[in-house]
Amino acid sequence: MIHVISKTHSRIATIIVAFNAGARVEAIGGYNPGIAHMLEHSLFKGTATRDSVQIQREIAFLGGHSNAFTSHESVAYYITVPYENLEPCMDILSDMVFNPVFPEDEFLKEKEVVKEEEASSKDDPTMYIWRNFSEEFFDNYLAEPVLGTQETISNFTNDEVRRFHSQFCQRKDAIVSVCSVLKKKDVKELLNKYFGKQNGKIKKSYKFKDSNYLDSRYLELTKGDLEHTYLWMGMPAVNMASKWDGAIQLLITILGRGMDCRLFTEVREKLGLVYGISANYSDWQHGGLSMIEFSTREENIEETLETVDKELKMIKTSMPTEEEVQRAKNKIRSSFYAAIEDSYSIAYWETKRRLFDIPAIDEYMNNIESVTRQDIIDVANLIFDEDRQLLTVCRGSDEAQQG
Repeated sequence: MIHVISKTHSRIATIIVAFNAGARVEAIGGYNPGIAHMLEHSLFKGTATRDSVQIQREIAFLGGHSNAFTSHESVAYYITVPYENLEPCMDILSDMVFNPVFPEDEFLKEKEVVKEEEASSKDDPTMYIWRNFSEEFFDNYLAEPVLGTQETISNFTNDEVRRFHSQFCQRKDAIVSVCSVLKKKDVKELLNKYFGKQNGKIKKSYKFKDSNYLDSRYLELTKGDLEHTYLWMGMPAVNMASKWDGAIQLLITILGRGMDCRLFTEVREKLGLVYGISANYSDWQHGGLSMIEFSTREENIEETLETVDKELKMIKTSMPTEEEVQRAKNKIRSSFYAAIEDSYSIAYWETKRRLFDIPAIDEYMNNIESVTRQDIIDVANLIFDEDRQLLTVCRGSDEAQQG
């Protein structure tokens, strides 16, 4: 177990319990895909001393908010609460995570809830496109849906959830992160009391392969009543904790973040072809993705793509101005500072540091400040590889577009 204690000026405290037990470990034990996410739901359903209603009412009485998330690479459970009530919430969260009883009736009900969650994800254009895009773009665990499918969810058993919890979510494997205004000495005492003493170690990550990326190709999708056509232009980026991370953040900011960025200026402001257009960057331990995305009417697609291609070529060959680079650095500083004002963001950042070896907050900002104009051109040529591009186009049905 690892304890992480950090400070904030906020009077809202956060306690997170996280594990290296995301969807990618399911195949190791021969589990149904989606079982890690099913466990996330199940841990809210009762312990030997609290049923599901008591858990939520106790947290609410203390002014707290509880939630959890499951990704490909981790799972985490957390409570945010006024700092005066941090101790009883630590007791509740420890009880939830380490003493679940998995009532059969609650499991059966919650399995239906997860089916509804999976079904509703197909209604959202972004989630619908992502599921199809990721399956085509990656060739490792990132290609698999975290939620599972209707078929695999139907195959879940309560015993399977218990076994997954026993294998991957025990005390010895937990990272417990607290961010509050309290003195570190006092928080350490509470952690020892409710979670046990740390030994400073967790189970090392299992071996997973990096994703490979295929040659450029085209993926065409159709989805119901869409008025716009959605386009995603995806290219490989770098894995998490890469030395290139700071340069990529600046590159993506200059190209596609905010109303001052190049793509917004050229495609929307000058040509009026789209309502919104953006560039994004996502990284995982074993894969990375740079993405340009927009939606527009069918007659605007060709000119928009030509303009995007022109901007990509320009940023790979022409040095950005000093003003552009400093503007991007200031934007990143502003958004990053805003993000770490609250205790949850700080606690989660510190959790990720222990799981994935990302830099400390100060080191991250120093990396941003050290990026040069040449670094931005270099990384643009590294990640904007038109020979390994997946262009995904999602249109509505003919009837919807004509109607």
